[in-house]
Amino acid sequence: MFAAHTTFAQDEFNVEVPKDIIILNSTKDYKTALSTAKKASVLLRKKLDLRGLMPNNKIGLSMSKGDCMEDAGGDETGYPCYPARGDGAAINDDYISVEYSNAYKGFAKGYYIVVAAITDVKSLDMKNKLAAIKKKYPDAYAKRTNIWRGCMH
Repeated sequence: MFAAHTTFAQDEFNVEVPKDIIILNSTKDYKTALSTAKKASVLLRKKLDLRGLMPNNKIGLSMSKGDCMEDAGGDETGYPCYPARGDGAAINDDYISVEYSNAYKGFAKGYYIVVAAITDVKSLDMKNKLAAIKKKYPDAYAKRTNIWRGCMH
């Protein structure tokens, strides 16, 4: 009898993946978060990528109406929409952005967060990035959450 365990690629798809998010700052004010993100991009020499997101009274942040409708297959009910950083591929990344805390499990609601990176949980990569960031932003920290890996439709 053959009892080997086989793992298929789909076993790792359409699941939540634990990740550490390195946060520089959180605030209820988008303009403050944006200002911090712009300064951090220069100080930390990291790309600033706002991913086309703008403040939205209904859901905190949203892509443009056109981008939301395109992602929803042209369905107007797709606006406003906010794809959380990392959702879909759940890959590690290393850039500055402003995100909305409501999209992340375990985060306090209603905050714009300035994110510097997404890493594997408790990884050497996370520790190294956080140590480098703390030289300019001593209050920076890594917070664990789950990020979606899978189909976004």
